[in-house]
Amino acid sequence: MQKTLFVCIFFVNICFAQKADFNNINFSKADGIAKSYRSKNLLNLNEITFNITKDLETDVEKLRSIYVWICNNIANDFGLYTKNKRKRKRFQEDSIRLHEWNSEFKTLLFKRLLKRKKTICTGYAYLLKEMCTIVGIEAKIVNGFGRTSTVDFTTLTEANHSWNLVKINEKWYLCDPTWATGISFPEEGKFYFQFNEGYFLTAPQLFFKNHFPIEKEFSLLKDKTPTLQEFIEMPLLYGEAYNFLETHLYPTKMHQEIKQNVFFTFEYQLKKEIKVDDLKLVISSGSNERTVQPEINLQDKKLAITYQFKNRGFYDVHLYHQQKIIATYTFEISR
Repeated sequence: MQKTLFVCIFFVNICFAQKADFNNINFSKADGIAKSYRSKNLLNLNEITFNITKDLETDVEKLRSIYVWICNNIANDFGLYTKNKRKRKRFQEDSIRLHEWNSEFKTLLFKRLLKRKKTICTGYAYLLKEMCTIVGIEAKIVNGFGRTSTVDFTTLTEANHSWNLVKINEKWYLCDPTWATGISFPEEGKFYFQFNEGYFLTAPQLFFKNHFPIEKEFSLLKDKTPTLQEFIEMPLLYGEAYNFLETHLYPTKMHQEIKQNVFFTFEYQLKKEIKVDDLKLVISSGSNERTVQPEINLQDKKLAITYQFKNRGFYDVHLYHQQKIIATYTFEISR
């Protein structure tokens, strides 16, 4: 009964959340405070949180300062991520050993977060929630499936990612401090801080393209939440898409099967005006890759890219903006 009541209240609160607009808020002060404050560890989280929010007036500015501080100070612990993945796979048929490892892992996770300022998605989401709680902002940890170019859903047996819901002015919003922080190169053993603005208070329709919550009401989508299988079949979007797009309109699936010589149109709603010359459509098959010249129509930040697929075969199709990859699709062209 309590869970049912919570869900009902939750839905009342999210009804208009996706329409909220913070364009009137200048985050430069919050960003400046967050970027300039340093701490060797997180042993005094109350003090850190107080110092980076005390001079800010609104809750959204306080949230912004907390978010930016996390993204500029907490490194991705890909070593711990790899170890956890390896252990879970090893013990997947041994429930007792898996339970023991999960307990050990939680201790290790928080120890490394507090003392080394390194963590994985669970730690990022936990830290944002705790710091928000300190300043009176309600936040939740959302567990689910994160979709990237390296995730193999055929072997995935449990949720692989965590992110946050935050409540501002009685409305719920989505953010992902993990993916906003930077880029990991596990094969090189390196992590680079590189803040991605797009994962902060992201539009639910776009956020869902890469984030499938276990509890579907946490998607914040107004319409029916797609199934996990529908989610897996969606186009593959990359980090730059979150800076570039307001939402991805068409196609709704990553894989397309069309006839030879058919004109196919990709559709997007952009966040801001762009130069058409900065766009590039690349088609690859095996080791062969070529940039093609599609018809591009841009009006009122709605982008339509039309291309005629003349050659039969199986192709990967990539959209780039300013040399940064936005999305990937696959096409099977038949006679």
